[in-house]
Amino acid sequence: MLTIRDIAKEANVSMTTVSYVLNDSGNISDETRQRVREIAKRLGYRPSAAARSLKSRRTGNIGVFLPGFAGPVFSEVLQAIYNAISVRGYEILVCSTQLSERLLLERHVDGAIILNSFIKNETIELVQSSDYPVVVMERYIDLPHVSCVLVDNFMGGYLAAQFLIESGRTKIALIVGHPESHENNFRVNGAKKAILDAGIDLSECPIVHGGFSEEGAGYAMSSIIKEGNGINGVFCMNDEMALGAIKFTRQSGLSVPRDISVIGFDDIPAASYHNPSLTTVRIDKVSWGHHAGTTLIDMIENTTIGRYVKLPISLVTRQSTCSFLRSRSEF
Repeated sequence: MLTIRDIAKEANVSMTTVSYVLNDSGNISDETRQRVREIAKRLGYRPSAAARSLKSRRTGNIGVFLPGFAGPVFSEVLQAIYNAISVRGYEILVCSTQLSERLLLERHVDGAIILNSFIKNETIELVQSSDYPVVVMERYIDLPHVSCVLVDNFMGGYLAAQFLIESGRTKIALIVGHPESHENNFRVNGAKKAILDAGIDLSECPIVHGGFSEEGAGYAMSSIIKEGNGINGVFCMNDEMALGAIKFTRQSGLSVPRDISVIGFDDIPAASYHNPSLTTVRIDKVSWGHHAGTTLIDMIENTTIGRYVKLPISLVTRQSTCSFLRSRSEF
């Protein structure tokens, strides 16, 4: 069984130094701290959860609350969270059930990361405290022991709709996800703002629910095309819906992007190799998860108060939009 002694021998430092580094305490240089952590990670060191719990009243576990496991976005974010916290000796417990609120209230973990719009603000307000910090990843909450690590969904929605308009696609439809989703609502509101700023009548822009799924977007696209309003640009609130919209459009005998340009959101792996490849708003999912994990650990170990972090997005132009192509990044 790997021990602190093994790490100390490998790093050529004392066991006391290793202990200080692993517990994020002591007056240790940044260089030594980084070297010890890298060696601990490489050797696969995990501190005794039982021993740490008795000493500090901590479990060594972080709760991650998701609305589901489907889709590539959650898997990438979850892996990034795990990579960020495991090097600090923590494990993650992932919850994606209707019991999420009850499990959050029972506090079987040292802190929580929430990427689940179905958990109410009132529940978060009730549980957050100096010894039970929370990081939310899809909404803004002004509470002392809650950090908000957010993607700029509003700006992403704005850039997507603005790009369609600047490309000459002024008859725009929006295919949206669940109305309970904070991320969906920020993206929709950003798109609406761009449409209004361009002087386009918002009432002439259909807003159709696609349920965040490829199949749902197909039904939504069917409704849009059957209405016969000459829609020539569609912005979908995630990439799965955008791929579904493209599929149905082509099945209907129309061309993407000649007849209808389509933009998604997230930049999942399939976006780049789909035919046609998908123009989309890119989220740096690794950075998003990393910031969420490291922020929560800092709040747990240093009892820091909540903070607000907004991560950049970029618009990636590919074949699903018309020939006027350019890439734009913000922030």
